[in-house]
Amino acid sequence: MKNSQNLIKNNLAYVPALLMDISLTCTYTSIAFHAKYLGISSTILGLIIASATAFFVFLSVPFGRISDRVGRTLMLYVACILVGFVNLLMPFFYRGAISLALMAPIIGASQALFWPIYEAWLAERVGGGDLLKRIRNFNLFWTIGVTFGPFIAGNVYGVNHTLPFYITVTASMVNLIIIVSQTNIYGKDEGSASMDETVCISPGIRRIYLHIAWIANFASWFTLGILRNIAPKLMLQMGIRERTFGNLMLVNGLSQFLMFLFLGTPYLRRWHYRLSPLLAFQFAGVIGFFIIWIVTNIPLWLLAFFAIGTTSGMTYFCSIYYSLHGHVDKGAKSGFHEAILGGGALLGPFLGGALADLFGLKSPYLLCVMVIFISMMGEIYIQRKRAKEA
Repeated sequence: MKNSQNLIKNNLAYVPALLMDISLTCTYTSIAFHAKYLGISSTILGLIIASATAFFVFLSVPFGRISDRVGRTLMLYVACILVGFVNLLMPFFYRGAISLALMAPIIGASQALFWPIYEAWLAERVGGGDLLKRIRNFNLFWTIGVTFGPFIAGNVYGVNHTLPFYITVTASMVNLIIIVSQTNIYGKDEGSASMDETVCISPGIRRIYLHIAWIANFASWFTLGILRNIAPKLMLQMGIRERTFGNLMLVNGLSQFLMFLFLGTPYLRRWHYRLSPLLAFQFAGVIGFFIIWIVTNIPLWLLAFFAIGTTSGMTYFCSIYYSLHGHVDKGAKSGFHEAILGGGALLGPFLGGALADLFGLKSPYLLCVMVIFISMMGEIYIQRKRAKEA
């Protein structure tokens, strides 16, 4: 009983990551579903999603700097309240492209107010283990949220088109309660340095792999932006039901979850500062998107979505790990990590939506293949160029 209580206490601070990503993906998936019934084109849908992401990208760093001055918890309170408020209003702005576009900047701003500050808040809490353990737990919890958000939306949207937004409001209020309850143990933990911090990796090598990881993660979030925000509408137009899409995203999230669990094992450090494991899992993503582009077969798509999840799991873990490991300016590096993945999530829906309108429903998936492949070539070029310079 005591062990169970300690387990809950130690992991409660990570629950807001789970609930916030349930909220965000539930909202975006429902908007994408509803766009089909409103007759909104894929291009316009992509612009709406991109505008929300743009506000997230451009406001993340300023909000993070403000939190250094006024404190993390106060801004997290505001973020939770704002997320709940905008989703409470969403059913009243659910009637056309213009009304949805008016709400998009508020959604993006609320996420910028939450994620960079929440990550710093987690890092500064007393306890929680070394760097690898904190990153693993954070990744596991937000992955569960990203996984179940589309699954929940896919299953409840058919019952009531506004119900996903009220689920999001509830999740936001629970987040607020959790963060308030955890405030009394907030504070900088000077003893949480990872064992990895003592490993002698030269600054030059760290810089090379940091840039490589950022490129890889940009490509992953570019493709995930299409998969999460444009694909729901495209699949409805192909005759695929909402529930089927939710189940596909469940498989995608499960594979990403397993990757985070695998990579966060303290005894498994062979992938650190090596390019070949990263390229191998990126190639799995290339194969996955190629399958989606070339065939329409749900069993094969299940395998494809699983492969894509391993790709995003590897690139995200590399990006956040290399952003925090061995750097004095961890806040700045994690800020770039968020901005770069946000940039990918911004461009993906915009370009993917336009491509779907111009060249057909499956053309965005070919774009995903090309983006990941080009990023792989760029990573190989950077490593070889820096190796020659060294």
